[in-house]
Amino acid sequence: MIFNKKNILIAIAVLAVGYFGYTYFFKNDVATTSYQTSPAQKGTLVVNLDSSGQVAATNSRTVTTTASGVVKKVFVKEGQQVRTGTPILSIELDLNGTQKLEAAYAAYQSAQNNLKTTQDKLLSLQSDLVNTKNIFDNQYSQMSPDDPSYIQKHNAYLLAQENYDNLQSSIKQSQSSLESTRLSYQMASSTVYAPISGTVSAISLFPGMILNPTSDSANSTNASNKIAIVKTGATPAITVNLTEIDVPKVKVGDKATVTFDALPDKTFSGKIIAIDTAGSISSGVANYPVTIQLDSGTEDILSNMSANISIITDFKDGVVYVPVSAVKSQNETSTVSIMENGTPKSVNVTTGIQSTTHIEIVSGINEGDEVVTATINSGSKSSTTTKTTTSPFSGLGGGGGQVRMITR
Repeated sequence: MIFNKKNILIAIAVLAVGYFGYTYFFKNDVATTSYQTSPAQKGTLVVNLDSSGQVAATNSRTVTTTASGVVKKVFVKEGQQVRTGTPILSIELDLNGTQKLEAAYAAYQSAQNNLKTTQDKLLSLQSDLVNTKNIFDNQYSQMSPDDPSYIQKHNAYLLAQENYDNLQSSIKQSQSSLESTRLSYQMASSTVYAPISGTVSAISLFPGMILNPTSDSANSTNASNKIAIVKTGATPAITVNLTEIDVPKVKVGDKATVTFDALPDKTFSGKIIAIDTAGSISSGVANYPVTIQLDSGTEDILSNMSANISIITDFKDGVVYVPVSAVKSQNETSTVSIMENGTPKSVNVTTGIQSTTHIEIVSGINEGDEVVTATINSGSKSSTTTKTTTSPFSGLGGGGGQVRMITR
């Protein structure tokens, strides 16, 4: 009897363990499906193209000199307004500086003489050309082109014209040479002048300071010392290189926002003023320089600073848009799943512009509709998340959205 009671207790224990085990392992294994949703919103959708660039030195000119010696006098100070030709400082030339100035002046005089000689020759050739043409027109132009006299005089006229044209080209070269030697002579002068009108900055010279050529060669005429910077009142410009994929997306006049790592609390607006469609190739990659001029600037923006640019390539007001992950695309047909009574329903939609995060829905759904952005399947042993994605779309920019979770 006792043995039977013991068996009964063991059987009851086994049944209890089996029941609870079944409940734990099988009942909890029922899968549940959750949907991550977001409401379709209505507002302004902005498409941006993000890139980086540098501040171009378009509103400043560096003042330099090839003279060497001792600074004699400084005529300006930091922040002073100057006009083109205003003296910046004077230098007491050393032997090398004096020799360089004399050589530059000699080259300048030689270029002047060469230009005058060429101009005199041109006047003489011009007279010969006029006489040759008059003789040909008056005496030979009515002859047969096969007549030896016609051929001789016509060739003489053509030769005179060719000589005159060649000498005109020589005149241009002589003028260019004269300007080059003039600048070299000016650069070697004992007085340094402002090359443009503007505000003086970065001047750190003082009387008694020694100026040496920056080249290792004492005879170099190209070596120069930086004296100062003259900045104009023009707003800064940013240069950014775009790839062959991105450059077709932008056009002159597109607005942009610009930030600087050095000025983290400030944001500037601007617009594209130039696109170099010729471009250049570096390491096998084509780059196209784009220039963005800021609407306003500050003295804190310095040449060569790194800039972060966001170009607005497109935007629309009053449009319905959803997260990009809500749109499926297959065989040129786009669909969106919307929640109806807790169940997703697929509907065909027509899409429009797109940013990196959101896409315009032209037709198919309305503002406020809950669209599915991800499907989450969960159970005791495993759980999976399926996001609704769309690969054919790509863009830049976007906006915010509210995310909800719905469980079935």
